[in-house]
Amino acid sequence: MRSHANPKLRPLKRHDLVYLDPARWDAVLERQLASDRTDPLIRSWVHKGWPLIARRPMAHETEGISLGLPLPPALGKRRIPFIVKPGDVLAVHEPTSVSSARGHAPKEWQRTFDELEFFAAHRQVELQVFGSLAWQALTGLDYLTLSSDIDLLLCVRSPTDIELLSSEISGIEDQSPNRIDGEFVRRDGLAANWREFLLGSDEVLAKSIKGVALIDRRKFLVGDFSS
Repeated sequence: MRSHANPKLRPLKRHDLVYLDPARWDAVLERQLASDRTDPLIRSWVHKGWPLIARRPMAHETEGISLGLPLPPALGKRRIPFIVKPGDVLAVHEPTSVSSARGHAPKEWQRTFDELEFFAAHRQVELQVFGSLAWQALTGLDYLTLSSDIDLLLCVRSPTDIELLSSEISGIEDQSPNRIDGEFVRRDGLAANWREFLLGSDEVLAKSIKGVALIDRRKFLVGDFSS
């Protein structure tokens, strides 16, 4: 889903893909980077049409929009932090869907994706990817390694039995060549790792663009599913 021209159309969420105005990118680099600003990949990043990713602001970041630029393993696998102005942003996209990214994944992962998409269709869960597979699909650069996790966002759009969903994902992982990492994500952006719901504890660690907190697992399950 795409938001045009103004990021204030909706609040940013973790993992949102933020596309910047190429005409403003050089100025962003000049404001914030020293040695890295001459790196040809970084300097050309936005001009290639590639996004940055929304992230949680650090304590000292009280103004602007907090973003990250993740470099591939060959360049140190660093995530370079940026603060940009609202006027620097052209568009905001939701994270990449599994269906559009899976063609960039190893052939050994394809059976796992078949099972995940069957699971998602029957459980009314929307599947998105983040991490190495997402960035490989977005840029064409080599982010995936033999040990890469399958990083998933499991978007829950209606109240459901998340413990059951977690159990079913665990069963898919048992047959997967790589570890399945990821989070259940509510419509309002609050997220918790799917493994948290296998542990049976009263609280889960919930994350949002604003912070991290332990919450009653029942509050996460009930959630706010208003549009």
